[in-house]
Amino acid sequence: MKFSDLSGQRVVVWGLGREGASVLEHCRALGVDVSGAEPDREAPTDGSANPEAAYGAAGRERLLGADVVIKSPGVPKVHELYTALVESGVAITSLTDLWISENAARVVAVTGTKGKSTTATLVHHVLTHAGFRSSLRGNIGTSVLTETDPPAEVVVMELSSYQAQSLTVSPRIVAVTSLFPEHLTWHGGLEEYYSDKLNAVAHDPEYVVVPGDDARVLTRVAAQISPNARLLVTGYDTDEDGTDPNWVGVDEEGALVWADGSWLDALDLPLVGRHHAGNIAIALRITALFGVTRETAVEALATFTPLPYRMERIDSADHRTWIDDSLATAPEAVIASLAGVAGRRVSVVVGGDDRGLDFTPLLDHVRDNNDVTLLLIGPSGARIEAEHPGLGRRFDSFDAAVTWARSDENTAEVVLLSPGAPSYDEFANYEARSKAFRAAALVVD
Repeated sequence: MKFSDLSGQRVVVWGLGREGASVLEHCRALGVDVSGAEPDREAPTDGSANPEAAYGAAGRERLLGADVVIKSPGVPKVHELYTALVESGVAITSLTDLWISENAARVVAVTGTKGKSTTATLVHHVLTHAGFRSSLRGNIGTSVLTETDPPAEVVVMELSSYQAQSLTVSPRIVAVTSLFPEHLTWHGGLEEYYSDKLNAVAHDPEYVVVPGDDARVLTRVAAQISPNARLLVTGYDTDEDGTDPNWVGVDEEGALVWADGSWLDALDLPLVGRHHAGNIAIALRITALFGVTRETAVEALATFTPLPYRMERIDSADHRTWIDDSLATAPEAVIASLAGVAGRRVSVVVGGDDRGLDFTPLLDHVRDNNDVTLLLIGPSGARIEAEHPGLGRRFDSFDAAVTWARSDENTAEVVLLSPGAPSYDEFANYEARSKAFRAAALVVD
């Protein structure tokens, strides 16, 4: 559905946070008959209520009486009112779907459970270095409605599963970085999560780029990809004649390798870990579609600044290497992060709010690596200790764990914050958890 399709329709924006408010304003500027609804809230009594919104029961009635509902990403698909709207025949769309439907030809979308922010930022950085007018938007924080002057030639979007779920048109290029369980409550289950996220590849993209060493991604994408889309797999050739001059992959040591035999050592990459090298390979395979040469891409990598909270080396007051990977909120992400420091003695802070995810793959990995010590915190850490006693050291708080980490009792070379869980047990968000970790690294005992 396009913005132009809203003309003559009764349109209601469901959810009036930052995105919903911007959609309301944009639709009004287009002359659309639009209003807002907050069915899960009563109108504020302090005068801050949006005068164009209906609250509570009135909001519910307004949504059910709409021709089109533009749903904000924060509203879960399992909401009972969402089901009621579908059953009553109300068309449901989103800002992402409306905008991509009109701009798909210039959009590169990067989705995946982890790695999408870094990969999208890399694509934008390399394209900008190569002279393209590139704009970075979407889940990374900038609205798709924020246009550049002159307009961007390429819009690189970080696409969340919440946003992908609503798409009826795929971007021209879609990359899928990884897949493992996340946001299951919002989507209604594991299969629903995978299906919603990969909806991005189901509506006629031109190219889909995936990592060649991830069997789950390959299998799931193959099941949903549009038949006319060209699948590009980093790691081995996919051309019919057996050659692909733009192929790029990652060797076992984490170095980038190209089809012509050239390579870039892992130590020369701007990001730590083989999984990040895989993200770089995906980004460079995408930029090659725009004619960016290997030489230009390597120049761009030399000036790339890693995003915070993603395997970021931080300052410390002791002899150890402290690494902040606070955004690793799933067990599989922790495994990938540990692979980035393989061969070194590591104490890794794991735990936090418990969403019931299966930690078995991580725990099996730890059992096979004597150099890894788990510092368990929070409800999820308590569950790990209860189910697998003796596998790690349990602490009553985050502060207690990092205090031990910098003590003489800890013989590790690396202190890694890679929690595999959300922060909400002790902190307001992952940024607050990261701030506490960084402060602890600088304490002199």
